[in-house]
Amino acid sequence: MATGLPAKDSILAACRGFPCITDHPMLDAAGELAVLHQTREHTPWCQLEDIDWHRAQLMGVVDDWVRLATPVPFPAAKVHTHTMGQVVDQLAALTVQTYMALAAAPPGLFYDSCVQLDELGDAYRDLADDLSRGIRRLPQLTTPW
Repeated sequence: MATGLPAKDSILAACRGFPCITDHPMLDAAGELAVLHQTREHTPWCQLEDIDWHRAQLMGVVDDWVRLATPVPFPAAKVHTHTMGQVVDQLAALTVQTYMALAAAPPGLFYDSCVQLDELGDAYRDLADDLSRGIRRLPQLTTPW
């Protein structure tokens, strides 16, 4: 069983579809979320409900796992604005956007997308560190909206 929150590079690799060396529910969910975001790009609006329901389920899996795998936060710990499931979903979405920009967008747009992805990856890392030290709490909301 996996212990600890995955490193930034592991989450980003999972979002890019690289196979996970270890069996970790967050990495599995990140990879699946990226596939759902990629599928979402080619799906009519009227058919997005099933994809978004599946995304919400995966975000809930991440949130449940993080709740069990991290220490109980200190009483004075500040609440983060997003759940970890939402953060991983955002990483997956931005990874798909970045690779779409690599394939078809002007270099400046690809660069901007890479910078955003790196910044969000750093924010994930900081949140994971804070959760591991018990100095940050997550909201109870488990939906992406």
